[in-house]
Amino acid sequence: MSTALLEELATLLGADHVLTDDTERRFYAQDVYREGLLPLAVIQPETTEQLVAALRAIAREGLAVVPRGGGMSYTDGYLPQREGSITVDLLRMNRVVEVNAEDGYVTVECGATWRSLHEALAPHGVRTPYWGPLSGQKATVGGALSQGSMFLGSGRYGAVADSVVGLDVVLVDGTLLKLGSHANAHGAPFFRQYGPDTMGMFLSDTGALGIKSRATFRLVRPQPESRHLSFQFASAADLFKAMGAVARADVVSECFAFDPGLQGMRMKRARLTEDVKTLGKVMKAAGGGLAGLKEGAKLVMAGRGFLDEKQYSLHLSLDGRDEADAEAKAAVVRAAVQDTGAREVENSVPKVMRANPFADVTSMLGPGGERWVPVHGVTAFSRATALFDSCEAVFARHSDEMRRLDIDHGYLIASVGLAGILLEPVLYWPEARLAFHERVLPPDYLAKLPTFPPNPAATEAVGRIRVALADNFTMQGAVSFQIGKFYPYQKGLEPGAASFLRQLKSLVDPAGRMNPGSLGLGK
Repeated sequence: MSTALLEELATLLGADHVLTDDTERRFYAQDVYREGLLPLAVIQPETTEQLVAALRAIAREGLAVVPRGGGMSYTDGYLPQREGSITVDLLRMNRVVEVNAEDGYVTVECGATWRSLHEALAPHGVRTPYWGPLSGQKATVGGALSQGSMFLGSGRYGAVADSVVGLDVVLVDGTLLKLGSHANAHGAPFFRQYGPDTMGMFLSDTGALGIKSRATFRLVRPQPESRHLSFQFASAADLFKAMGAVARADVVSECFAFDPGLQGMRMKRARLTEDVKTLGKVMKAAGGGLAGLKEGAKLVMAGRGFLDEKQYSLHLSLDGRDEADAEAKAAVVRAAVQDTGAREVENSVPKVMRANPFADVTSMLGPGGERWVPVHGVTAFSRATALFDSCEAVFARHSDEMRRLDIDHGYLIASVGLAGILLEPVLYWPEARLAFHERVLPPDYLAKLPTFPPNPAATEAVGRIRVALADNFTMQGAVSFQIGKFYPYQKGLEPGAASFLRQLKSLVDPAGRMNPGSLGLGK
């Protein structure tokens, strides 16, 4: 990068927002899982106009550009793969531009976190249908739209792409595109389908096609009465049968589950009852007063001993217009699972999750300080058991080295609207922390955890197991969010679809400078 370009970027953005020192570049070269090449510099635009001007300046030198949101990726999504890359940190572009509760939409800059968006909408009595990942304290709107995302609200409303209606995208040469509802030059951004859905091509692109600067989402009014239910099952097949039945009943907002392995890991964490802040949030969510005291007492008495560590657990949250509606929906859920071997248990897990949806992202390290990384695939309800069995076969093939190297695994499982089930194997292993963990996680939390020396043998094995799982998902016809530069995306595409994507890439990024390697493009 020339001195002239560096000076121009400093003039455009402010010298404090063009980072070139080694410590900052090392941090931005890491994600939750590993480190990539160091970028030449990190730029931090504050507005779309600054982003456009910066990309035009960078284009003159032909450098690669890598967008970064909140940094919660573990699939190399924003790790540079080409020497001489510029990382674009979008966290300063975080304003809520317009809340229109009457017409039911919100426009927000894509560097806003999901927690900040949710808090901005709360005084208006509205929220987005999909309202964020559990990492929403850090994860951004643009990151979710680029990587694909699901969790809060996904039991009913699906993934993040199902809630967005308009998008501004800046191409690698600085061209600004207004897509979806934003394409309406003379109207408000209230309706997505305005001719061909060109916006859809930029969703879940992992930043391979452009940088998202502004988005508009639909709004819904949260229903005031919530219920939480938990069940246990003797087998994965029974669990998947129940999750399909619940999804088809179309009454829950969140539906997620743990296998015995991940459940055991979660139960090793500090007891729910020992966290006064969590207890207080549960009581507040129950409405305070006598109702809050009752919920707090139930949480204290339940502890965590109510879960059988050898069984699969399912946790659900649902919302109703009033008590009668919420109770009726809870009855629908109980009826849906009655022939699946379900045993209802204490509902502490979904209750705590709802009361504290955007907690610190402490789960990126295990309860004993272990490193953590997931892999996932989404499949149809009828194929979930077969997909689970195929993943178990992968683990069986690696069982000897996993025991030798102390590598553990478990599964997070969730339903995605009426579409299917997300199956997320999670790997834990003893390994030294990255600088990323040291900066992102709370110091008081880190101080409680043991540390490990570098463990390249275990980390290499985890890498091979991850690749085997990702290949298995692809060959089983599963689809994935957060494709980044990790999943074998091109291998899973029909030839015509792969060819069209390459043509689209060449149209909007002819030199392959936008996030090279994402989606298997432009390496």
